[in-house]
Amino acid sequence: MLRILHVIGKMDRAGAETMIMNLYRKIDRSEIQFDFMVFSDEKADYDDEIKALGGYIYHMPSFKGWNYYKLSREFDSFFAEHSYQIVHGHIGSLAPLYLKSAKKYGAFTIAHSHATNSTDLIERTVFGMLAHPVRNIADYFYACSMQAGLDRFGERIVNSRFFSVLNNGIDAAAYRYSRERHDELKVKFHLLNKTVYGHVGRFVPEKNHVFLIDVFTEILNDDPRAVLVLAGKGSEEKKIKELSKERKIEDKVLFLGIRDDIPDLMNLFDCFIFPSKHEGLGIVGIEAQAAGLPTFVADTIQDEAIITDHCWKLSLDATCTQWASFIADKMNNFSRKDSFDVILESGYDIANTALQLQKFYLNHERKEG
Repeated sequence: MLRILHVIGKMDRAGAETMIMNLYRKIDRSEIQFDFMVFSDEKADYDDEIKALGGYIYHMPSFKGWNYYKLSREFDSFFAEHSYQIVHGHIGSLAPLYLKSAKKYGAFTIAHSHATNSTDLIERTVFGMLAHPVRNIADYFYACSMQAGLDRFGERIVNSRFFSVLNNGIDAAAYRYSRERHDELKVKFHLLNKTVYGHVGRFVPEKNHVFLIDVFTEILNDDPRAVLVLAGKGSEEKKIKELSKERKIEDKVLFLGIRDDIPDLMNLFDCFIFPSKHEGLGIVGIEAQAAGLPTFVADTIQDEAIITDHCWKLSLDATCTQWASFIADKMNNFSRKDSFDVILESGYDIANTALQLQKFYLNHERKEG
């Protein structure tokens, strides 16, 4: 059996982590097994499932900046003791270190970009300084979108035969919309006769929850039956709860925390709003479209993520009132339907993505063997 080491910060429920787990569930585990190197001692959301599927989790010290060279020695020690044919890296800032160590001990190395550049100049500069050397280290490069590849790896890599876009696949069948399912979920969540606006994402600045609350406040002016359902956790959750109180809409905003029923939530919602400041692709936008939702995303979202005729981009330079007005206009003329066939045709079903990656891994193993 071929064991692949995935290197990532912590296996919580977030975009890249969820994509990896989607692949892990669908890949042929009689031939390929996933193991994980993480940078936290805390238990993560997916740890129990990883272990149940047969994966190992190796805990490394978290990156503090000052321990950069200490981590380099840690990586050398790890790969001297653990032999992997393929190491698939998802943490960009440390990729030059751990992939270099992995190569030293014979591994084929993959660098994977899951995000476009940050809008913060200092953050972008520091990340670039740390991550840039990987362009001359990794053997192969994946990205969730062309822009994510260009921002992290540059044109030389993206235009080479050593780069591919790997779609953030989802289990399309799990998201299939039906009116019966939608109505049953409205009853289950006690939201009958409510217009449910939804968002799924970590409570961090780049997800732009402050703007989302402001947009929803405007929506309430015209739709008193509206409720906003938020799923996720993060450092800004308390701030957003306080903001909803300041806006006097706390009884209209539901905080669900971390969930393992995202397909049901997407079928519960009547509308999905996704105003992120930057995203590599925006997998939850794909999930929303798979559930047939009218989906409203910021103009920061990559074109590859717009795969249906019921997903619209809006500028973050537009006002909250303009967002609310546009959403209301589209909602008034919207007829929801099953989008399963569109997802399949677009190449975003996880079965296709898992098969693509599985072939890549096994072809490399045979060549190297």
